Amino acid sequence: MGDRPPSFRELLASAIERRADLLRRGRTQAFRAFSGGPEGLDGVLVDVYGPFATLITHEGTAPARFDAKAEAPAVLETLATLGVRAVYHKPFAKDRSRMGGEMPEGVTDPAPAAGEPQPEAVVIREHGWSLEVRPYDGLSTGLFLDQRENRAWVASWVRGRVAEGRAAPAVLNTFAYTCAFSVAAATAGAVTTSVDVSPRYLEWGRRNFAHNGLDASTHRFAKMDTFEFIGYAKRKGLRYDLVILDPPSFAAGSRRKGIAPWSSVDDYARLVKEAATLLNPKGVIFASTNTRELCRPGRLEREVREGLGREPRLLRLPPPPPDFGAERGRFASIAFS
Repeated sequence: MGDRPPSFRELLASAIERRADLLRRGRTQAFRAFSGGPEGLDGVLVDVYGPFATLITHEGTAPARFDAKAEAPAVLETLATLGVRAVYHKPFAKDRSRMGGEMPEGVTDPAPAAGEPQPEAVVIREHGWSLEVRPYDGLSTGLFLDQRENRAWVASWVRGRVAEGRAAPAVLNTFAYTCAFSVAAATAGAVTTSVDVSPRYLEWGRRNFAHNGLDASTHRFAKMDTFEFIGYAKRKGLRYDLVILDPPSFAAGSRRKGIAPWSSVDDYARLVKEAATLLNPKGVIFASTNTRELCRPGRLEREVREGLGREPRLLRLPPPPPDFGAERGRFASIAFS
């Protein structure tokens, strides 16, 4: 290549080579194929979900010269050997608040930036379960790929409890989104409760249960704010063996519905404190965040100590997925009792 900087196609091809072991193991159809700056191009990400990929660009970070529509065919050609048949572009605005809740142009268009239009919903495999993702449902697909190994840890933890001959572990999944953590727990033998304010995402979660042959009627889906549910659980005397905390960085709240605004930086310690009141003896909390300030070394642990009022007993979590290894510092997780 001489002095010529590598093209995006070349950078992506190199990134795929670095994921050879992940692809060879075949444990997932969904992974991050390109991680932006650490792999040679700031503000540009590529995620693969079985038959389709998303080309993600971040305004103000991605180079102004980067033309996603022009690059999409090269992405498709590079990923075609992996079975990818379409590439959808997801442009993230620098300040989404100025968009007034409107979606960027094209993110709900069934026609991809390159390749064949995909179904509205696609079911991919991850470890031992099936999960529904949506290529043109907006900016998100319904699955956070960086939590893949943590979902596997939850399943392993549940299997360990079941192997001890105890009753089916009770797992509470707060901020449940499309309930992927709940699926991982339920397929391993847990009785789950999934809490989210969005009925649409809880219905998505029910479909995820159906995709795995799970009877959703034997599990609970609660359309409530997490703190509202915790208050309800206290009043009803509900207790859990594992509580999953994976909140968003911010949530606006609703005065009409009595839901307070949420900020991970301001409210995480309180969340831990309240969640701990619902634990059975020897119960465990899994806490995670992608809030940049809380991802600094030791900061999430500090929030946990403040919430518990004591030093936690830490459990070992798996390292970040290999396809996210270049993005350390972008997310943090801790499990403790």
